[in-house]
Amino acid sequence: MTADTSSVILSQVLTGEATDARSRIEALSNALSKMKHTTSEASRCCDAIAKRSTHLDSLTSPASDASAMLSQSASNLASTLAKLKDARDKFETVRDCEPAIDRLRDGIRTMEDHRKNERKNNLRRQGAFRDKANTDGLSEQDVYAGADSMEILRDAFGYFLDRKIWRSTPAALQQLERVHKQGVTSMCTLVTNHLMTAGQAICLKRSGQKDGPLIPEKEETAKLTRDRLTRALQNRDLLKSIGEYEEQQPVESRPIREMRAIFECLEGDGHQLAPPRKHEPSTLASVFGVPANRVIRTEKVGSGGYSNLVKKPLKTGFPQLDAYGEARKEVAFKSVDGYYRRIKAERKKRAGQRTNFDEEGNRDNDADIAARDAVRCLEHAMVVVAGEKMVYKAVIAPSLAQAKDEDTMRISPFYRKACVAAYSHVVAAIVDRTMDIIETVFLKEGGIGQSSGAEKEGKTSSGLKVRTAASAAAAGLRMLDGVRMLGPSLAKLCDMPLEDPKSPDLRKVSTASKMSVASTLCIAIHRTTVKNCAKTLENLAKAIQEDPNDGPKHRPVDARLASVSSDMVRVIRIISPFVSAYKSVTKRRALPWDPNIGDEAGEMDSYVRYLIMRLLSSLQTKAQNYTKNHEDESGEAKSNMFMINNTYYLLKQLVPNQEEVDATDVETYTLDGDWFKEKLTAVFKSEKTKYLAQWEIMNAHLTSVENSSLEYQKNKNILSLESGRLLKERFKGFNDEFQNTYEKHNLLSVIDPNLCEQLQGEVKNVFLRRYEKFFEKYSKLRFSKKKQDEYLKYPPSKVEHMLNEIYGGNLTVGDDS
Repeated sequence: MTADTSSVILSQVLTGEATDARSRIEALSNALSKMKHTTSEASRCCDAIAKRSTHLDSLTSPASDASAMLSQSASNLASTLAKLKDARDKFETVRDCEPAIDRLRDGIRTMEDHRKNERKNNLRRQGAFRDKANTDGLSEQDVYAGADSMEILRDAFGYFLDRKIWRSTPAALQQLERVHKQGVTSMCTLVTNHLMTAGQAICLKRSGQKDGPLIPEKEETAKLTRDRLTRALQNRDLLKSIGEYEEQQPVESRPIREMRAIFECLEGDGHQLAPPRKHEPSTLASVFGVPANRVIRTEKVGSGGYSNLVKKPLKTGFPQLDAYGEARKEVAFKSVDGYYRRIKAERKKRAGQRTNFDEEGNRDNDADIAARDAVRCLEHAMVVVAGEKMVYKAVIAPSLAQAKDEDTMRISPFYRKACVAAYSHVVAAIVDRTMDIIETVFLKEGGIGQSSGAEKEGKTSSGLKVRTAASAAAAGLRMLDGVRMLGPSLAKLCDMPLEDPKSPDLRKVSTASKMSVASTLCIAIHRTTVKNCAKTLENLAKAIQEDPNDGPKHRPVDARLASVSSDMVRVIRIISPFVSAYKSVTKRRALPWDPNIGDEAGEMDSYVRYLIMRLLSSLQTKAQNYTKNHEDESGEAKSNMFMINNTYYLLKQLVPNQEEVDATDVETYTLDGDWFKEKLTAVFKSEKTKYLAQWEIMNAHLTSVENSSLEYQKNKNILSLESGRLLKERFKGFNDEFQNTYEKHNLLSVIDPNLCEQLQGEVKNVFLRRYEKFFEKYSKLRFSKKKQDEYLKYPPSKVEHMLNEIYGGNLTVGDDS
């Protein structure tokens, strides 16, 4: 192919391609024009649509707002209807709940009427709850319905309290308060009725005990009593080992359920419609923190009470607890008081059968028997307290249990403290009555009232006899022994903890301020017993010192044993079993013979030494009074013999026999000190020496006559006048002195046969052996013509026989000693 051809072909190709491009450009231009037109139309249409949309919006917005408002109105209307219904229900609370409260009130009235009829007809069964008396007017469901109604009333009250602006709110609140108050009153009355009707929380023990008699012997010794109480304290079940009764639950199951429902309903501040209290009630604070040294007797002796602390009405600020406290206090007090009156009547009945009296005409063991009964009352009081604690745990304690639910309101510490106050109110009456019983024994049988009255009148003498004062001292030690052993256990039973383990609020309070009245009285009962016991010990020492110096019993005319000596032996024997009780006195009280207290206080030996010295002083004064009667020639002999009789008796009776001494019995005092034996032996020997010296006067007439002085008449076997006069003077002097001395000494009495024989022998040793030799030697000689027999009227055999019969005294005088 040529170049021209190629050029032509190339030219044609290029021309064709240019034509195609031109046509395409034109087509594209046409398309763009059309697109522009279309876009313009679309824009115009959009503007039109926008205008129409705006117009449509302007037409639909009012309808939407109206619809929203209608929806809101419907919602508000539904809420209003619900609130109106709720308000209507709250307004109708009184009408709905009042019937349940009325049924509760009417049922309780029926129960009260039934109980009054039982009392009137003497048909009440003590210690048991009669379910029939309850079901006649009130069912258990009525009680539960009443409790539920009280909850509803409290909710309604809170509802109206938040809506005080309502005009009807004040009237509604007033009606709610009225019905609620009626419900609280009815519930408290039901609690009182149940607890009063239940009776005593004790019952007689059933017979049959392996370890010994179930009821303590009325005449058991101090050692037996102490052993029994010691075994009881070592026994885990203490209350089964003491007293004649045992605790029991007097309230039956149904009343317990009902009362638990009531206390659960009213617990905390449920008894009131006001907001929960933030401060402790003032009446509640006064129940705690009373110091024991401020507990004094304010009630008359024998009135049935000791202190006015338990006479005050219970006001804890929680009426349900007040109802419990007052009801059980009455029952518990009657339990102790009735027991005391019964054993007192038995004591009087037995007293009429006793015939042993003291010098004042009183039965000499009245104080001891009264003290035994006082200890029995103390044991009985412990059992009663234990029974009341059982009632408390069944009725009150469940309301103190904190629920595990986190939404549950924590129990107020004021309510917890009020529960303790209510329990204390119950058991304090028991302890107070027991204190009165014990102190009554001190004041009446113990003679403290008599001695205190004498002191107030300014009398120097207490007026108490030794025997009476000794019985009082032993009785006081016996009661203190019981209080000492049982007091801590009684205090533990009376104690009720204030603290909530989960609440530290009350743990910060001092121990003294947490002590309830009952705990304070448990301390006071020991204080008063120690104080009164110390007074009886002082009265005994004073009575020995004041023992009269004259009178047939105090200073016998025949110089026999004085009553004060036998009384002293009795004193030592009846107070010796109470070593620990005596130590309890000396550790807490400064005494005239032992001013030290605490660990430095002396033992019973110091008291016995003090008594012995007072006794010896009294005996020596009595002995000296024999010599003051100058008309009585035997005064000196009586003085010596009086001391001999009394010191010998004391030595014989009080110096212990080592075979009989029980070294293991640390509770019994034994007079084994050398001081006693040495002191009395020295007095005995001194007085005996003085007494025997009065018989020495016979020896002055028993002097021998020299043989050179003995001359016979001529042609006769009779002595000359001068020689005979020597023997006559001797025999006559001996006869006169012997007769005079014998007559004086034969008026004396020595009751103890061993002492009598000893004195007779020693008197013989003074002159009889010498007289025998003298008589043997000179009676053979004739020294009187007519009166030889008269001079020899007292041969040694007769003298010895007379001396063997001496010291019989006047057996009609002073036999009681």
